[in-house]
Amino acid sequence: MENRDYRLSSSNSDRPVLVLGHSLGTNFSLWDPVIGRLEQNFRLLFYNPHPRQAGAGNASVESRGKQLIELLDYLGFQQIDFCGVSMSGLIGQWLALAKPKCIRNLILVNTAARIGNPEAWQERINLVRETGLAELAHSLVARWFSPDFAVQNSELFERFAGQLCSFSSEDYLAACEAIRDSDFRDQVAGITTRTLIIAGRYDRAATLTDAEFLHQQIASSQLVVFPCGHLACLETPREFAGALAEFLLRPD
Repeated sequence: MENRDYRLSSSNSDRPVLVLGHSLGTNFSLWDPVIGRLEQNFRLLFYNPHPRQAGAGNASVESRGKQLIELLDYLGFQQIDFCGVSMSGLIGQWLALAKPKCIRNLILVNTAARIGNPEAWQERINLVRETGLAELAHSLVARWFSPDFAVQNSELFERFAGQLCSFSSEDYLAACEAIRDSDFRDQVAGITTRTLIIAGRYDRAATLTDAEFLHQQIASSQLVVFPCGHLACLETPREFAGALAEFLLRPD
């Protein structure tokens, strides 16, 4: 089953459900390098974190989290494991705080309790509105990868830049507003869900310091650091999938 907001794998219906949320400006294909390994043990539900209608008052992490809860109810999933990259990691934090009974394990990937700061996000929103998303695509995507990876994988870099060029500007802006307005720094210590935090040593968007803060605040957390930028599942897929499998299949 698939639509714009989610995609559900049709096989392995008797296996635990793992929800995968991608990052700002990407789509379900972000998970392609790790799907094979994860499908061996889980039924995968891919969830699109991007809100709709920028500026309409409903562009929030909370609203997307509530819509995910509605989707889980619709699909009949009472409990899930959740893995969210960047913006989706904010949704994961909201989920663990607001609906802790529905989530067994939480994986926060290349994310933070607050990603960046509101002023920087507003500057980006203004710039996208003034110049268009396509004009900024290459510079934005350059922030996603570690420098060596971007150089050695130029075709992949161009593919993601091309995807961003054709991305819905309104969806992108709505997501920027949601990230701008999200700050869980005073709340994350309340997360009791068993949590794995995956950080990139060269991540400029959600830094290692951000990950260490999450680890310090969430008592039930583990921290793993990979030599990558903002997309660990793409730069270090084997290590990433291995860390997820070990965490989810060998509970403490």
